[in-house]
Amino acid sequence: MARGKLKSLLCLASLLVLLFYSTLHSRSNTNPVSSSVTRRHLDGSSSGINNNKTVSAQMPEPFMEAEQMRRQVGRDVRHTWQFLKFHLRNLSSSNNNLTTVLEDLEHYFRVTSHDLTRLNEVDGFREWREKEAAALSALVQHRLHILQNPPDCASAKKIYCDFKTSGRGIGSQLHHLSYCFLASYGTQRTLILDTKNYNGNPEGLETFFLPLSDTCTSYNKSQMVAWPGKKDSPVVQFPAWDRPNPRPNYFPKSIPKDISERLVRLHGDPFAWWMGQFFKYAMRTNKDFQDYIDNQAREMGYESPVVGLQIRRSDKLIREAVYIDLSVYMQEVDEFYKQLELRQPVAQRRIFLATDDPEVISEIKKRYPEYKVLYNPDSVDSTRMKERKKASSVRYLLADVYFLSRSDFLVCGMTSNICRLSYELMQSLHADASTRVSSVDRDYYFHYEVGNVVKARFPHKPRRPEEIELQRGDLVDRYDIPSHFAGHPSKNDGFQWGTNTRTKKHGFYPAYKTIEMLDIANVKSFEHIDI
Repeated sequence: MARGKLKSLLCLASLLVLLFYSTLHSRSNTNPVSSSVTRRHLDGSSSGINNNKTVSAQMPEPFMEAEQMRRQVGRDVRHTWQFLKFHLRNLSSSNNNLTTVLEDLEHYFRVTSHDLTRLNEVDGFREWREKEAAALSALVQHRLHILQNPPDCASAKKIYCDFKTSGRGIGSQLHHLSYCFLASYGTQRTLILDTKNYNGNPEGLETFFLPLSDTCTSYNKSQMVAWPGKKDSPVVQFPAWDRPNPRPNYFPKSIPKDISERLVRLHGDPFAWWMGQFFKYAMRTNKDFQDYIDNQAREMGYESPVVGLQIRRSDKLIREAVYIDLSVYMQEVDEFYKQLELRQPVAQRRIFLATDDPEVISEIKKRYPEYKVLYNPDSVDSTRMKERKKASSVRYLLADVYFLSRSDFLVCGMTSNICRLSYELMQSLHADASTRVSSVDRDYYFHYEVGNVVKARFPHKPRRPEEIELQRGDLVDRYDIPSHFAGHPSKNDGFQWGTNTRTKKHGFYPAYKTIEMLDIANVKSFEHIDI
């Protein structure tokens, strides 16, 4: 029975390889393929992307075609390989050849992934991508700077963001800040953020980061009205729990229409890049905090190559996550280094560890002695419940985020705000860092999001009770509140959880049979700013 199943899986793997290479070799003889992310315009239109003043670096048509192909095939290979590994590992252990077969298949796909990565560097593509990423980021950062520094603060329309809501950790608070930034950007109001005395820090976030504005930080509280206010309202207060009513379509999970064409062409996870731009602006380190980080890096021996590893346990396991063994994380770390060693010699495998479970440190050192483990002991100690409200705990956690986001590869669980924050911030440091992460639980998402949807490109007939049926064209909503995730955790077997919007059925579906949808939202014109 096991041998028969193994034979079937090997046939599937062979077919996948043939499809992969036929796609690669046929791309020059076909029309440009569509994007691996389908754009869905929230105003009902299907085209008409507005140009902005910053000139887009033109991408030659062959490069565009190769990039879109690379992303889709990469996703297909990853999800199908998860499926193969999952079933191979669960075949009868009496077959002594299974381990060897798995090692051979892992090596083959590792080499295939290496070849796929090389597409990024062909014929000037890398140069174009880096130039375009820098130009697009500069455009957004310029807009944020202008919004935050109006010519006349007294007459400027403002939006107020409360950063002191109880019951939220720093990761949750920072994601609340991103909602406030989206409201600021969408309404073109100057964002007023009062973080003084946050978690025992008299200067709040300005203990670590530059102020959001150099010229406009005051507001008249007596003029403040509740969201959404009116066009002429001097100050509008944004809701504390990120559920604005009404809810404009520029909130997650959408990107602005006027940069959507450039962004989809450039990046594998456009929404994560978009969020990363707000954190790039908000988390510009001041001199004192940067000096602290630099000293920490020297003391730890933080240098490339290094994998950022965040393991969140303790209170997170009560409602929003499930316990995941260290070996699951380390499989992803090991896979990264094996791929890296195909391209360059690696003298020392390093891990930067951020965790709220002190026992993980000794466990890694005992089970994986070949790794050098870098961590801040004060940060680990500060995660104890009685320490979390101390002023120093914010410094330690923000430094952890800094190091995680600057690692060569990130392994964590997206159920954690810190994991998602590090991933988002990482996008602002590279042209496209969407493949520099592996989540051990669920895919990237955003709290209270609307529009996390995939479209079925192939039908699917359920083979297990927990699977859902798909017809071509069905939409699957992947939104899932964190407290429900523990009931259907990801198995990393190539299936994901969602709701078929046609049948209203919940369950797992094969990811490779779907294509991601991306909402495109209209926002006010920035023509008066883009000069």
